[in-house]
Amino acid sequence: MNPTTAQSITITDIELRTASGSNPRFALPRQYYAKFSLGNALRTTKKTKQNKNGILWNEEMSLRGDDTSVLVAKVYQTHRMWGQQDEAVASLTYTIGEITSKLKNKGAMNSYCTFYWQQSCSVFEEPLLMDPSKTAISSGLNFTLKFTFTSVPCQPLEADEGQVADAVDTAKQAVEAMRPTPLVVDHLSSAVDTVTQVVNSSQTFATTWDILLKRIKLFDQIVTGIAEIHPYTSLAWSVISAANKVLINQNDRDDQITRLAGTMSDVLAFVHDADPLKADKAHVEPLKLLTQQVMECAYFIRDYAEHKSFATRLAKYTLSDINSKITDYQRRLQELRDAFLRGVGLQTGITVVRMMNAIEHTVEDKDLDDMPYAKGARHDQDKGCLTGTRDEMLRELREILSNPAEDAPRVCLLTGFAGSGKSAVAHSIARWFEGQKRLVSSYCFARTDVARRNPTNLFSTVARDLCDHNAEYKSALWKVVGESRSLRTSEVPKEQLERLIIEPSKHIQAIGPLVVVIDALDECGDQASRQQLVLAISRLATETSFPFNLRFLITTRPESDILSKLSPGPRLVHKQMSNISEQMVDEDIEKFIRHSLDECSSELDLSNQDWCRLLVHHSQHLFQWAATACKFIQGFGSIGLGRSARLGLLLKTRRTEAGYPLDELYKTVLLQLFKSAPEQDRFREVMGVLLALKEPLPLPCLSDLFHGHLKITIDVPEDVPIDVPVDVRAMVSSLASLLDGACDDRKPVRPLHASFYDFLRDGKRSSAFHIPFLPQHSLTLGQASLACMCRMLRFNICGLADSRILNDKVSGLSSCVDEAIPPHLSYSCLYWMDHLQHTSCSSDLIAEITLFFKGFFPYWLEVISLLSLSSASPISSALQTCIALQHWTQPKC
Repeated sequence: MNPTTAQSITITDIELRTASGSNPRFALPRQYYAKFSLGNALRTTKKTKQNKNGILWNEEMSLRGDDTSVLVAKVYQTHRMWGQQDEAVASLTYTIGEITSKLKNKGAMNSYCTFYWQQSCSVFEEPLLMDPSKTAISSGLNFTLKFTFTSVPCQPLEADEGQVADAVDTAKQAVEAMRPTPLVVDHLSSAVDTVTQVVNSSQTFATTWDILLKRIKLFDQIVTGIAEIHPYTSLAWSVISAANKVLINQNDRDDQITRLAGTMSDVLAFVHDADPLKADKAHVEPLKLLTQQVMECAYFIRDYAEHKSFATRLAKYTLSDINSKITDYQRRLQELRDAFLRGVGLQTGITVVRMMNAIEHTVEDKDLDDMPYAKGARHDQDKGCLTGTRDEMLRELREILSNPAEDAPRVCLLTGFAGSGKSAVAHSIARWFEGQKRLVSSYCFARTDVARRNPTNLFSTVARDLCDHNAEYKSALWKVVGESRSLRTSEVPKEQLERLIIEPSKHIQAIGPLVVVIDALDECGDQASRQQLVLAISRLATETSFPFNLRFLITTRPESDILSKLSPGPRLVHKQMSNISEQMVDEDIEKFIRHSLDECSSELDLSNQDWCRLLVHHSQHLFQWAATACKFIQGFGSIGLGRSARLGLLLKTRRTEAGYPLDELYKTVLLQLFKSAPEQDRFREVMGVLLALKEPLPLPCLSDLFHGHLKITIDVPEDVPIDVPVDVRAMVSSLASLLDGACDDRKPVRPLHASFYDFLRDGKRSSAFHIPFLPQHSLTLGQASLACMCRMLRFNICGLADSRILNDKVSGLSSCVDEAIPPHLSYSCLYWMDHLQHTSCSSDLIAEITLFFKGFFPYWLEVISLLSLSSASPISSALQTCIALQHWTQPKC
């Protein structure tokens, strides 16, 4: 059998044999239970009291894995005192392959065949490894574990189905493990006898919680009369009576939890029975929603039953309306099942409970708009891994981020070199958890958008997204920052994390995973500017105050300063793209290339018809190479050559065995587009301006900023330099294989990948296409911004009926601002001085600025005021503009 062949594992007839070591002669029998884990699945036996021969569990454990999967069995001994944590006293660890090999060597493996599958069944028996630190608890006992082991080859579950199945099994075990409220004694005479025993006994309420619950239940039948006779004890009895009513309700809830788990089980069985219907597109969406809802119910039961003691659940969830939540779940399951049967779509998604103690009333509107927020920093729905690629990595990350254990890693750090595809993985994970309604926030840094995406607003952005996610969190955050504008507007990462994330989260009980995705941490700035942010992020792996369900996925290049602060530990796991086998990467890249070039494959008529394999070979295991190459072959922005010719051009590029594998691809594309020196001059000037932008703009706005044409100065041999107009739209559109937004007027124009930005900025790598940081690019943008404001600013730009009314009192003003102030005018108002301050102050520039202030200064202030509706940063920007202008115009010594 192939070692990676999926197997259905069944463990039955579990027997724990005990043998005395230094066991005390009169030791009392103890209760034990066993836990079996395989991969992300965990199965637990019932708690059973030992006898002189040991313990027998007549339970069945179903698991899935292959020969490389590791089976861990641990034996736990219960504490007699309530509230003390049970501890593992013995364990064994083997891979499935090792167990099978041991059994075969002993001749214990019996195999027999049916028409459809081969089943292997055997009895496994092995001494357990004792934990020396627990010998006092185990009272000197030695353990041997014996069980019947059955394995059957099976089809591997899809990633989502596997998670659903594991979540349902975990929920079932949680329900079985919950201790319900004890039943009331039927006869009042029995209650009176018990109360009499309590009164006459020197012992008050018992030391175990179960006995306490029984007594409160009994008191409920007689307390009213006692309160009327003994007024001095009335208050005490009323408190007990009220508590008892809550206990009764809680018992009802536990019954509903059990019924909910049963409904989930029925639904999942129904899904497996109806599996062939997956091929019908009409059933796909209802089936997806149905499985998502089953997982959500499992999250709810798992976290509700996290504390198996009923008393703990009582103290934790008294104020929550659990019944209504369970009813919502059951109703939604029925709706989704019916929709699946009918093959119809639904207008709404799944029912999700994210916070157990979520407040029911509507939280009054809290003004948190002055907290820094990175607009446009969330993940892109159009980006991500092609279906069927990166499956193993995505499955691992989903399992890590969904791990329910309190001691599970809270931060998953994913590293990879430029072009390895880590950002595509991050976008896929964000998209998947958003579909589950489990994505709290996503934040993608970009080297070309540092004005909006930088270390000063990461945690404040996450905090505001959390507020949108949950009203209770917003209320808690307001209590922390409501009276302090300075705290709301803080730009210190450490303070933001402590006051905006950790402190408001201390008392929130989360249900299911809450995921935050942070992409391209290395692009938030250089080492100095990101130092404080990286230090703050390192606290995420150690802080225990915020909900243990909160999980972070962070992607970055393997920069030394980041890796030194975010080292692996119990709460931080480090995954590397380089750990994926090159064969698997190449297989995924081939799938991607064939999918991307499917429509034009007939035109790629190489003599050996092996163009796809050759492209995979040239990619050097980099997805970004393949993505750029496919865009170039498809004709995005290129001119003059047919698709087959463009493919041939790429296959002639030489592979770079070390350094920067993408550089040769970039040079090939650029040389095909800009062959002559004048064309290369124009490219450098336009791209220099694009890279100097404080924040990227969509192509129409970029063109309007320069009034259609960008004038550049070129040197003419033996002549005076001349100004040449360049069509911005035409130039940018020709670079569609290298620039995002070049073919989509809705998207900002920026390098398709950070490696292209790095290539252009490094003269040793880009040669004739090198774009250094030059003051002339800032001058071009500063003057274009001044000209744009002079063209477009006017009195009452939004056409308000009454200028005396405060902005926040004008209905619909935000939408009016978006319509009246386009992005390029907004950009000009915010950044004109940011650009000019990097140039030399001249009399010509002073004249332009003077003209602006004389004719448009009040209108500029009006626009700044209107832009401040959604954020306080425009006002701050205007103040900094005036300060920078004053400093810039002063004579330099």
